[in-house]
Amino acid sequence: MSYPTFDGFSLQSDNYILSEIVYRSTPTRATDTQRVARRPGVKLLAHDFGERTVRMSGHIIGSSASDLQTKIDNLHTNVTRKDEGALIIEADRSATATVTSVGVTDPHYAQDMVPFEIEFLLADPFFYGGLQTVNWSMDTSTTVSKTITISGSVFAVPTIIYDSPNSGASPTAVKSISIAYAPTAETVTWSGSTGDGFLAKDASVTFDYNHHLITTGSVEVTTSGVFSRWEPGSTNFTIIFNGTPTTGGTLSFSYQPRYL
Repeated sequence: MSYPTFDGFSLQSDNYILSEIVYRSTPTRATDTQRVARRPGVKLLAHDFGERTVRMSGHIIGSSASDLQTKIDNLHTNVTRKDEGALIIEADRSATATVTSVGVTDPHYAQDMVPFEIEFLLADPFFYGGLQTVNWSMDTSTTVSKTITISGSVFAVPTIIYDSPNSGASPTAVKSISIAYAPTAETVTWSGSTGDGFLAKDASVTFDYNHHLITTGSVEVTTSGVFSRWEPGSTNFTIIFNGTPTTGGTLSFSYQPRYL
């Protein structure tokens, strides 16, 4: 299947021929400003990437007038009517998109070919690469430092899972787990909240930086601290166990690279 595709439907084939795709421009920059009395300009309160628009144009080609009509109907059935879908323009990168407009021109000089334009809105403005995962076996230290290289051209939001060991005492001696992102010293903490407050043997704690959640197993728990944005490049972070040293377990770090 040739790229681009939307929700599995190819927009580059013998019947749908794109001549231009505008998608490498950066997303809009959403800003929040405030006027300052007796001073020029404004005060910038906050800023972040906003939505992105992807535009494509080309031709729809049929073998006859009736076949052309069928090809246009197929476009609407497989693309236009969808609330959202995966937009893939090049290999190994995808985005979630919504079709905002489709224009099909009737030139009257041909019965088997028409120009068309299509526009997609990316509410989440980034293209995503494949899932990257690193696993470590944990030793018996209360403080463990790790280094990981974040790929992509913009910050990542990982999922970090600590799986406690299936051997040793039940429960473990771990009362809380903190993860500190070294470049900013931002730290997020899980604290035991049931029974005697210790992490049970075989239990897992998930730090979901994308949704700002911490769960023990499938149960959401109270969160304290700050979920960091992990910038591209080599990054150090520290896992701090409160209690007597851990009896091992594993740590899993996974994320999808983001691209502008």
